[in-house]
Amino acid sequence: MSNHTLLTMGAFILLTSILLGFYNLLGSTGTDITEAQDLILATTMATSYIELAQGLSFDSVTDTSSLAIGNPSILTRAHKLGPEPSEGDDSIAVFNDFDDFDGLTVTRQATGGNKRFTTNFAVYYVNPDDVDSVSTSETFVKRMDLKIWRSFPSPSMDESIDTLRVSFILGYFHFD
Repeated sequence: MSNHTLLTMGAFILLTSILLGFYNLLGSTGTDITEAQDLILATTMATSYIELAQGLSFDSVTDTSSLAIGNPSILTRAHKLGPEPSEGDDSIAVFNDFDDFDGLTVTRQATGGNKRFTTNFAVYYVNPDDVDSVSTSETFVKRMDLKIWRSFPSPSMDESIDTLRVSFILGYFHFD
């Protein structure tokens, strides 16, 4: 073989190595972009749920009364948070207070695509002085924890599914 042939083969090997590295990088970047888009969609859904919850009453007692409540023991018992029996179908459309979301699991398809996201809700009374501390008794502060992840389509071998965790605090205050 001549030197020109060896030089040409070496150039092709170098070019092939560079192209393989480039396409590998390009492929992983595409996966990163897809995962980032999923988190953006999950964040948007979390924001929508939080805005919806903000528009509801603090408690079923405060939904039907315009009087200020001075004693938290009048509120829904901590172990009874969740939708009232009349709201039995777990439809967000009929929820009237913040804690109706407790225990709810919702799967929604993202608009304009085939991706589906599942959201789990949990609502607790929390200690007003430490909102990370769940209270077993009624207080004037509730926390909603949301967990959202892409549930369809299933992840590919090189893809991971992240779970977005969001907490939201709502307090009861009455202004006369």
